[in-house]
Amino acid sequence: MTTLIIVAVAVLLISATVLIHYEVLRKTGHLLPRLPIRPRQRVLVVISACFGAHFIEIALYACMFAVLQASDGFGRIEGAFSGSVLDFFYFATTSYTTLGIGEIYPAGPIRIIAATASLNGFLLITWSASFTYLMMQRYWHPELDG
Repeated sequence: MTTLIIVAVAVLLISATVLIHYEVLRKTGHLLPRLPIRPRQRVLVVISACFGAHFIEIALYACMFAVLQASDGFGRIEGAFSGSVLDFFYFATTSYTTLGIGEIYPAGPIRIIAATASLNGFLLITWSASFTYLMMQRYWHPELDG
């Protein structure tokens, strides 16, 4: 039963983060042409939107790690970990970005969520990079700034 719940949580997190990312990028793409700012400044809006989306997605993972840690049978986050909000956010960030420093690590079934966070984060980060590249092609023309 624990495995089924962990897999369901992983699928839920992937679905939620992909939906969040999709909507942020979609709305950003629609907003950019309407902004009364210089074209190159629109790239800053893109970077800010991507960063904001990643922040929300990491926070979602941090919340889920906290919920799973507080529940029996799903494993624990161990190491240099005090259980603070900052610790959960830090662990979620290092998992999501595939950094995985190692002084805080998962033990038990919660490892599946940490592994999923890495793959999910990697894909969403590359999606952000691709979107940023496309927007830079459209708006980044320093020769026109005068």
